Amino acid sequence: IVGTMLEGAGFMVTDIGVDVDPDKFVEAAKENNADLIGVSALLTTTMMGMEDVIQAVKGAGLKAKVMIGGASVTQEFADKIGADGYAPDAPSAVGKAKELVKG
Repeated sequence: IVGTMLEGAGFMVTDIGVDVDPDKFVEAAKENNADLIGVSALLTTTMMGMEDVIQAVKGAGLKAKVMIGGASVTQEFADKIGADGYAPDAPSAVGKAKELVKG
């Protein structure tokens, strides 16, 4: 839903799938010259992988911002793992994405 709404707002979205290794996020971001990387977790057991993605992006020296969301995610968790942005739902994600790529 978030991807579709972002496309409707003019963003180019590349969906790299589910249960993706952090290095694949880095690779896709480089290939697409990404300004923003979105990561979602629906289960609390998958949330810890989000921090791995953030660390991989930073470790690769990418300037892309990382935005997270999903049913199990909170702003507090986003702050804790160093995400650049968080959105609780799809409409909010579009607004947050616009905010992140502007600034």
